[in-house]
This record gives sequence, C-alpha cells and structure tokens, in this order.
Amino acid sequence: MEKDLYSVGEDYVEARVIESQSNLLLSLTLWKQGYTRNSAGKAFNAVKALLSALVVVNEEKLLSLAKDDKEREWIKKKSHVVPTHGMLGLAQMLKRIGIDVLDLVRASLDLHDYQYNGFEPDFSKYRKKVEVLTDIITVVNETKKLIRTYFSKYEIEEISKKVEELIKELTA
Repeated sequence: MEKDLYSVGEDYVEARVIESQSNLLLSLTLWKQGYTRNSAGKAFNAVKALLSALVVVNEEKLLSLAKDDKEREWIKKKSHVVPTHGMLGLAQMLKRIGIDVLDLVRASLDLHDYQYNGFEPDFSKYRKKVEVLTDIITVVNETKKLIRTYFSKYEIEEISKKVEELIKELTA
C-alpha cells in the first residue's frame, strides 16, 4: 500500500508504519523461499521505516537534544529519511527520550551487512543461516512490539496475523 506524500506529518507516519509492517511480512516470506540475503534487507528496511515514524512523532524532543544549530537543521530536514549512517545516532537520541531501540538498530545493521556481504569473513558477523534467522526473528518481534506500542492505530491486523503465522512456521 502506498500513499502520495507531500509533507512530513501524520500521513507520512502512517505510510512508514505500513511500510515497516509490509517489510516484516516480506522478510519472512523471502526467508521461507530461500532468499536469505533479501530477507535480511527487508528486515533492515522495516526497522528503518519504523525509525522514520518514531523520529517524526518525536521531532520536538529530538530537537531539544541537538548540540548545535547544524544538528537541529539536520533533524528538521533530513532525520525523517533515516540515512543508514545516521541510524545509530538517531537510536541513541531516541533512547535519551525514553524510546530504547538501540539493540534493534544494531541487529538490523548487522542484517544490512549480511544483505550485502553474505557470510564473507571480516564483513559479516554471521557464520550460519540459523544465526541470521535468529536475528531476523528478533528484529521482526521487536519491530512488531514497537508498532503495537507506539502506532497501534496504524497497525494492519491482517499483516500482523500473516507475520505471526510465518514466525511459527519458521521456528517450528
């Protein structure tokens, strides 16, 4: 489901939450079909979309944490895009306002590395598929929990049920 977005606001947040949920479903579906690296990428994208929604709804609090005008300007104009190189810093800022997504972001960044590098030594933290699946399941469960906690009004139950079914199937 896509929406035309003309400004960053409520519609943007809703679209990012739906994107996050959809990517969770895609991640598990791709894993089931044997596309482990693409699956890892979708799990990463789900976290990125969720961070975007969290950043937008907490922009004023994040602005109050900015160390200078340059950082405030970045938060206002760029943070909602959640560039990969800024994910950890945004997660640290969110933690300072009471939203702890640090472990989730770290796991998703590991999955991002795996997406591009596979099991290549010195580039991936993973050695076996089961290790990747463990992190994907963790990322899916944590992302779902955060969506339910902060954005329950946008949660699509049909997608949530399909995600739950796939988790049960993949972990059985």
